[in-house]
Amino acid sequence: MPKVGSIPRSATVAWSPTNDHSGLLAAGTVAGAISETFDTTAHLDVFSLDLTSGGNELPLLGSLTCADRYNKITWGSKGVTDASLPYGILAAGTVNGVIQIVNPALMVAGGADPIVATIDSHTGPVRGLEFNPAVPELLASGASDSEVFITDLTNPRNPRVVSPGAKSPGPGADISCVAWNRKVTHIMASTSHNGLSVVWDLKLKKPVINFTNNNNRSQRNSVIAWNPEQATQIIVASEDDAYPFMQIWDLRNAFAPVKELAGHQKGILTASWCPQDEGLLVSAGKDNRTLCWDPSTGEVLCELPPSENWTFDVQWSPRLPAILAAASFSGEIQVHSLQDASAST
Repeated sequence: MPKVGSIPRSATVAWSPTNDHSGLLAAGTVAGAISETFDTTAHLDVFSLDLTSGGNELPLLGSLTCADRYNKITWGSKGVTDASLPYGILAAGTVNGVIQIVNPALMVAGGADPIVATIDSHTGPVRGLEFNPAVPELLASGASDSEVFITDLTNPRNPRVVSPGAKSPGPGADISCVAWNRKVTHIMASTSHNGLSVVWDLKLKKPVINFTNNNNRSQRNSVIAWNPEQATQIIVASEDDAYPFMQIWDLRNAFAPVKELAGHQKGILTASWCPQDEGLLVSAGKDNRTLCWDPSTGEVLCELPPSENWTFDVQWSPRLPAILAAASFSGEIQVHSLQDASAST
């Protein structure tokens, strides 16, 4: 999988969701890492991808210095249609529970303060964060003690935070990931460090189903992601070194997974389902491996060159086919193209 660009950062990443700015990549300094110079500052940056650069460092277009580091960032298309936010909108979840709402167009232009609003409804680190791809005003977030919230950004300067109806069922645990269903706009899922995954119906304002791995109820879930084409199919990954697997569930029967993907030797920290192709899934973990799978067969199609340290965030571009970004604690974000990738297991 050839490298087509890089960024010298340990940062969580998000791609621009718009066609006009599909080659833009945001990076927020990740919590829990420090550089060789012991720099403790935090930045939210926007970079431009040039596919002709041959793997060279991506040019920085705009930067915002922040007080706190980030666990998760996400980029939505709110405001693009009416040109009120021509680059869309960024949301950044910090270690202290604050979510920053940022105008990336102002980051690129410079001058005016790009922070549109701050949301402080959470009481702990925000690890789950995602814009609804079909309803760009809605932002889902998850943090400590089973907190899951939906923020309505119809007026971005005056966010309206609501609960989906109740706390996540079961004993309290940190929410590690949230994900909107790709086919049914009012359905969302969350998963947590206690191993419980929950599907929420926002019309009914309550959880409608929850499930867990019956073979290992104590596992720490790190990722939940919906199949981009099949509305009832979802994948859950475990960061537990004793159970480094991904499970595919079909929620028409949530008593057991339909498939288990085994290939990592240590816990999985991140996974991303390709939005253009349900036959491509990428995962990475504490074994320093980043694998690209065919989830329908469980076959590993190819492997990125191993990183020197854990890869904690992988994201497919929503607009550029077969392009993905992988961020690791080695201090580098690498952008890869699936074209011409050779199988390696």
